[in-house]
Amino acid sequence: MAYCFGSGVYNVMDYGATGSKSADVTEAFQRAIDDCADHNGGVVFVPAGDHLCSTIVLKDNITLYLSSGATLWASNRERDYTTFFSFEDTGGGGVPMLIYALKAKNISIKGEGVIRGQPEYYTEPMRYSPFIAEDCDAAIEAGVEMVASRWKKPNVSLIFLSECTHITIEGISLIDSPFWALHLHWCQTVFVRGIYMSSPLAVATNSDGIDIDGCTNVVISDCIIETADDGICLKSTKGAQGFRDCKNVVVTNCIIKTSSCAIKLGTESYGNFVDVVVSNCIVTESNRGLGIFMRDGGSAKNITFSNIQIACIRYPVGWWGSGDAFRFVVLKRNEASKIGSIENLTLRDIRANCQGSNRITGYSDTHTIRGVHLENVSLHIFPEPVPDKRAKEGFSVENASDVKVVGLTVEWSGEAEKKWTNSILFSNVKGLETSNLKIINQPAGYEKIKVLEL
Repeated sequence: MAYCFGSGVYNVMDYGATGSKSADVTEAFQRAIDDCADHNGGVVFVPAGDHLCSTIVLKDNITLYLSSGATLWASNRERDYTTFFSFEDTGGGGVPMLIYALKAKNISIKGEGVIRGQPEYYTEPMRYSPFIAEDCDAAIEAGVEMVASRWKKPNVSLIFLSECTHITIEGISLIDSPFWALHLHWCQTVFVRGIYMSSPLAVATNSDGIDIDGCTNVVISDCIIETADDGICLKSTKGAQGFRDCKNVVVTNCIIKTSSCAIKLGTESYGNFVDVVVSNCIVTESNRGLGIFMRDGGSAKNITFSNIQIACIRYPVGWWGSGDAFRFVVLKRNEASKIGSIENLTLRDIRANCQGSNRITGYSDTHTIRGVHLENVSLHIFPEPVPDKRAKEGFSVENASDVKVVGLTVEWSGEAEKKWTNSILFSNVKGLETSNLKIINQPAGYEKIKVLEL
């Protein structure tokens, strides 16, 4: 019988772990977890060393604790992820995972250690994408080569937890995730605190930082995220069992750098996003700061972004974003998709340096965005240092109603780009109220504020 030192603490070394990356210790980790679960839970302790694993399954009342100097490596052999269960049935969409739990209660992943993937990437010609048609058109017009980064299998998600309750993830580092680093699917009562995430910004396609998918009562705080895909993304995906809303989510005191969108709702949006607050964050060197993309018929209701410092730069075509501080849109994924909405959207105390157009756009010829409140928003727009220019208006609202803008500054810097137009555009907006609008260095030949009515 394995030795358990201390009350309720189970050291993986006592179950066959070696601390050497040369040996796969998945079975040793799972034996420690199972023994801990058989004794009503406790701490599964991972000491300093290199521990190579494929899928391990957490169970009720267990804390997986990675000590300082401990690294849990995800196997990069695809065959290691084929024997546990059908991943299609877990909500993972066929993606293998390193740490997994299904319907578990009171689980934690804590410590000062590292969970690390071993991804490999390659490049190939990028296919034209209707979703980013404007980006593709600009690249073609400028003669820019369109190249896409891709991952080789296994595209492992480092942590995937489905239908779990009372989750704490704290202190650990998630490095070089081949796919979404932390995917929380249909979970309730979640705390993510003080974690660090990193993946290569130039190549790590699909390596989202934190994905909150159909979850309720989630707090994300004090995290530093540097990743190639979306930093923190709320989703409502649709699987064999349907979809769920994302409700009661707080994101605060985080620092994010990404080659896509730092903080985003969507694009998977079959359900609703309700009561979401993002505050006191810094976005730096990112392709897009804030985003809401309603493509599948759901609604985003009562969404607040406040006290956020944003610095955005243009990344190459293929990464979603245009060096813009924010983009909030309602559109259809395909002809059969339902039309969603955005309701009660607040941006307050936002300061941004950016290189792209900042847009709030409802679905064509409708008013599917309702109740927009901007207060004390500053947009400082710089030229794009790339040939495939995209930026046009500094700030625009289209196909919306009940829009109030109080204290908006749009400032242009540097030599004017050929595509730059109006500083502020309102098109097909009903119930518009504005005050204290300030325009600095308006491009010649265009209006500072242009209002179009359909």
